[in-house]
Amino acid sequence: MGVRKWVKRPTVGGYHVGVEDLTEGQQGVPESKRRKWALQTIDASPFQVWVVIVAGIGFLTDSFGLFALNVVTPMIGYVYWPDNLDNNGVPQVPSSVKTAMMCSTLAGTMIGQVAFGFAADILGRRKMYGMELVVIIVGTMLLLMSSSGEKNSMNVAGWLITWRAVMGIGIGADYPLSAVITAEFAPRKFRARMMSWVFFAQPIGQLLANVLSLAAVEGYRPYITNTARSCKAGGVEDLECFRSIDRLWRLVIGIGIVPAVLALGFRFTIPESPRYKLDILQNASTVYEDTKNYYGAPELDPEHGEMEVMPTRQEGQRRPSTSSEIAPDDVVDSDSEDEGRSSAAFARPAMPSNDQLPPGDPNYVPPLASWTDAKTFFIIEGNWQYLLGTSLSWLMLDFAFYGLGLSSPQIVSHIWQDPTDDSPNVFGSLRDNSLHTLVMVSIGTTIGGLLMIKVIKYASPRVIQFWGFLVLCGLFLVTGSAWTKLLDTSRSGLIVLYVLSHIAFNLGPNVTTFIIPAEIFPTRYRCTCHGIAAAAGKLGSWIVQIFLAYAFQNDDQGEQYDWERENFGHVLQVMSAFMLAGAAVTYFLVPETRDHDNKSRTLEVLACGKKVIDELNRQRRREDEEN
Repeated sequence: MGVRKWVKRPTVGGYHVGVEDLTEGQQGVPESKRRKWALQTIDASPFQVWVVIVAGIGFLTDSFGLFALNVVTPMIGYVYWPDNLDNNGVPQVPSSVKTAMMCSTLAGTMIGQVAFGFAADILGRRKMYGMELVVIIVGTMLLLMSSSGEKNSMNVAGWLITWRAVMGIGIGADYPLSAVITAEFAPRKFRARMMSWVFFAQPIGQLLANVLSLAAVEGYRPYITNTARSCKAGGVEDLECFRSIDRLWRLVIGIGIVPAVLALGFRFTIPESPRYKLDILQNASTVYEDTKNYYGAPELDPEHGEMEVMPTRQEGQRRPSTSSEIAPDDVVDSDSEDEGRSSAAFARPAMPSNDQLPPGDPNYVPPLASWTDAKTFFIIEGNWQYLLGTSLSWLMLDFAFYGLGLSSPQIVSHIWQDPTDDSPNVFGSLRDNSLHTLVMVSIGTTIGGLLMIKVIKYASPRVIQFWGFLVLCGLFLVTGSAWTKLLDTSRSGLIVLYVLSHIAFNLGPNVTTFIIPAEIFPTRYRCTCHGIAAAAGKLGSWIVQIFLAYAFQNDDQGEQYDWERENFGHVLQVMSAFMLAGAAVTYFLVPETRDHDNKSRTLEVLACGKKVIDELNRQRRREDEEN
């Protein structure tokens, strides 16, 4: 089994340490009990460190690649557009080309999210998990070879746009795959924390992109001019300066291949998701063996430290699955009379047929994906609302997150640069770009990500997302309204507000929009729905790039910088409206994934859909009123 190669788990007498294999030595375990045993074993297992590492290292690669493209854009301007100067005489990539490069990356990301998400539900998680890294590696290598050719025989903008789109496909593919694989391997207790750790790789990748960019610029210091604003000052070309910056941006991008190559071995040896085998392949036999080999057997209740056995009723006492009084928590939570019945649960005779089991029961086998089933689940049962809610909330988030994130060089320069000072030389400009972005963006996202890992233990993703949107709305409204005044009187205050907004992103909807879609949809549609929701987010980021291009459009290219600097406050005010809309969408269309005791509901319960979750919440409210 592939994962067992990653680390040798200590055993005593054939058992994994800390795990009592209740079925060891038994022959011919009934098929009906293997599904239940596998799901209980997963939910009773400890924190799965290696799953987080394997998913996280790929996500780090994605983040590094996406934000490194952002970091090197000013470098590319110095090399390939030395005559396209701003009003300070600094070369820059034409705004139309810059927008096209960003949009091509985001469009590729959207394609990867939907296509690989759909393929993962059809072909399996494992088959697609290594392929997306291959796409990233190939796309990165091709991007590194982009050039204008001899005597401008090629269009470098065309190559940059094309290969960034290819990279985007691989980057986008990792969103649904990493999220869903982590959720399906995760114990119930640690699911949200494991996914928060995986997503924490995004700010780490962003941090590394800025740190390595800064280090690379310092390394090339002797070869980059520190006396002129461009490598073509006074019409005289400094060839060493051109060559050094051209090597520099390729080096920064190329470093991203290293973690991708390291992750390939792990991605190609990870076992197939046990829930995919159970729900889609419906192969309980191999799942039983795989689960026993990797996890051991359940020993501790994932919430209370004692074995959790999902209580079963006698056949005549079971509620039919069509009952309007389905109560999945009865299936998930142990009553006091059921505690301690660990081994007995595996020795019950007669297993009821599937239509006699309430949805959420570990022995309930869900239907296979089909157009008829999809129509029933999404249209008739109303679960389209969940897909709409997760998609719209992600779109609202990314409108602001990528509006600030992919435009950070311009925004950072607007805040830090004093318009009364002379523009810095080439070396100083490149160094300041990396350093200031490191301070204003990476510090905030890293702090927010670390706080999220802690807070997610005590608050549900839905609650965090709702309040996160409201906090961001307030921050953007205040910052946007005071933008012009703070630029002139207190840029330090503006920096603080900007850092706080990035803390709020990662201690809020930037993480939860990644978590929730991986929890609330059934296995047969989980990757597809996560991919659709993520693609909706990238649609929002695509829209904001076009919005910024037109909002900052100025007929006088020389006055472009000042125009952007003076009007960015209005952009933040627009973003605050999107954050308010995100809070409203979360409140009305995004479901709660935890019960009233703040315990994560099992994926099997959440997969039952809106009808069951609504009934569950109504029952809990009635219980609260009675008490």
